[in-house]
Amino acid sequence: MSPIIRTNILLLLLAMALAWSIYIRQAESIADYTPITSLASDQINKITIQKEGNTLLILKKHGQQWLNALGDEAAIDTAWVNKLLHISQLPSLHHFPLANKDPKVFGLHPPRYQLQLNDTVLDFGKIDPATGLRYIQIGSQIHLISDSYTHYLVSGHKQGRSEND
Repeated sequence: MSPIIRTNILLLLLAMALAWSIYIRQAESIADYTPITSLASDQINKITIQKEGNTLLILKKHGQQWLNALGDEAAIDTAWVNKLLHISQLPSLHHFPLANKDPKVFGLHPPRYQLQLNDTVLDFGKIDPATGLRYIQIGSQIHLISDSYTHYLVSGHKQGRSEND
């Protein structure tokens, strides 16, 4: 075997070992994060979505089905509701107390969107420009979370409505 082929094989093995160690390290660090709420998805039986102080949608759980409590009590898409429920379990990638901080700086006063899961209120602020993470206030804590689920709040007012609405 030529020295060039041997070097290429060694470099390939080294790159694979490095990629594997990065993957394992990242998986371990994500497992260390705590969820933003202590609510389990199966404990939640009421969901309210507000945009700029106006209630867009109230969902109530009846048995295994979610119903629109505003209007006609139409059944709601379970897959969409599960994505909303998953927000309660998103990892807090960083958190700090709100004390002595101006909530306007984080886009939290007033919040653009508010998600209420049972009695737990989640206020959604703006995105941190340095990290791309979204500010969210729960009680007296501000958390930074991945913004991969918040677009489901935007589509919330369309759930349970016909295409003609």
